[in-house]
Amino acid sequence: MTEYSDIEMTRKQLYDEIWEISVAGVAKKYNLPYTLLMKQIKDAGIPIPPSGYWTKLNFNKTVTKLALPEPANEIVLISRTLPSVHKKKLQSLTNKNSGGAKMEAGIAKASSALETHALTVEDGVPFPSTTMKDDTSEVSQTIDLLETYEQSGQVYNIYDRELLYNEIWLDPVTEIAKRYAVSDVAIRKVCQSLDIPMPPVGYWAKLRAGKAVTRTPLPITNKPTKKTGVRTGTYSTPPLEKETLSFLNEEDRSVVLSIATQIRLPDEIAKMHPTIIAHRKAVIEWKKKQKEQESRGYNRRGMDTPLFLADTVSEEALPRVLHIFDALIKAMEPLECSLTSDLKFIVNRETVSVSVTEAKDEIKHIPTKEENIKLLKYEEDKRRHSWASKPKIRKYEYVYNGRITVSVNSSKSFRDCKSYVIEDRLGDLMISLYEASDILRQEREAREEAERKRQEEERRKENCRQRVNEEVDKTLMLGNLSEDYDVACKIRRYIAAVEASGNLDPKTLEWIEWAKTKADWYDPTIAREDEFFGKRDHQRNADQKKLERKLW
Repeated sequence: MTEYSDIEMTRKQLYDEIWEISVAGVAKKYNLPYTLLMKQIKDAGIPIPPSGYWTKLNFNKTVTKLALPEPANEIVLISRTLPSVHKKKLQSLTNKNSGGAKMEAGIAKASSALETHALTVEDGVPFPSTTMKDDTSEVSQTIDLLETYEQSGQVYNIYDRELLYNEIWLDPVTEIAKRYAVSDVAIRKVCQSLDIPMPPVGYWAKLRAGKAVTRTPLPITNKPTKKTGVRTGTYSTPPLEKETLSFLNEEDRSVVLSIATQIRLPDEIAKMHPTIIAHRKAVIEWKKKQKEQESRGYNRRGMDTPLFLADTVSEEALPRVLHIFDALIKAMEPLECSLTSDLKFIVNRETVSVSVTEAKDEIKHIPTKEENIKLLKYEEDKRRHSWASKPKIRKYEYVYNGRITVSVNSSKSFRDCKSYVIEDRLGDLMISLYEASDILRQEREAREEAERKRQEEERRKENCRQRVNEEVDKTLMLGNLSEDYDVACKIRRYIAAVEASGNLDPKTLEWIEWAKTKADWYDPTIAREDEFFGKRDHQRNADQKKLERKLW
């Protein structure tokens, strides 16, 4: 494909391509970074398919296609460069076209129209978009006129109940806190004191997705409608979320995200991955063997260890779970991922475990015929004997209900709920597998580094021990050598005293010569070899060098 820096098309053309092949498909088609394309689409005010759209489309379910706000024929410039450079090029393109001011007004109108479409709110009944637009305009004009007053060198905010109510439902509380120069906790406390209802959990997510939301009306109150509070000048901001798959390089990240956005369940008749087929057969055999063992009266301790999925999901839910695994591995295999025999994913050379459980409903147990007979016998025995033992009959039964929960690496979980099923979140599940692999990599590297340091410390201690022992040995040898030298010196002094006595007959002279040879044998500086004792090992201690009589 021929590369070029910018792509020029109308908003309608880009909108059609996005809804035909997805944002990831457009990025791949024009060789564009996925994240940068997403930002430019958002800036151009073009709606994108919501989460689960492609899955529903794949199963021929009804989907909703968001309308493109006017003007549809305005030109947009898709760039591979940074936003600042892109802005300059867009300005240049706008100036080249006739009616540049008209185009700017059209783009502004389109952005405003999209914002109005995305902020459609229900207040018990569908909230008119025009009313929302008017409210937004009114609040925007009033924000710059927030009331404050100063007292004793301290600035105070004046919170108006109606104004703050409108702000709270138009922007997140953290943004409101910035305007008033206080913390988001302070804004929540003010809303509570002024009896202002706040958006529930999930409100802003639904709003960003273009879904209808309910706006709680401002209740009538007899309390004061204004409140003052100190302007601290500080506000808390939520921690920045880590960018998805930030540990991958830009090219790999774009590929993974592109595949994750387009992952689909294979057809029911499509052949499954060989590893999954083999595991399914093993699970069926295990369940069959378990039933045989239960019929023979085996207790749980005596039974074989359960295989993966064998005792956590029902037989009815097993095919569904295996199809989810099949979709994941078929999408990830081209990325050099694989599947172990027990259905663990190997991602970036790390083994990521996935656990699957099926929820159970608690229902009241209806006693069987045999249990009723045992109860009747118990009642009869109780009337006759005071020590009768009541049979143990469970009160409830727990039945699988088909709701699946998938946990990746025992941390992040995905479960069926009213809004979606797990099949709608296969892309998120795939991304979680990659993120888990990076966590495992960091943990493995931390363990390896800790082990390296431990071994290094062991080597250091061993070297230190060896050096100390060597020094001990050398010092002891030095003492042993000096002791032998002292003995040699004592012998020589004694010989000198004998010679000085003057009584030197032939026998004495012979003894003197013999004594001198023994002194030389004791002296480590001479180390003379003796006729009977050989060479003396001067380095050994006195006990080891001790002369002993032979017994033969």
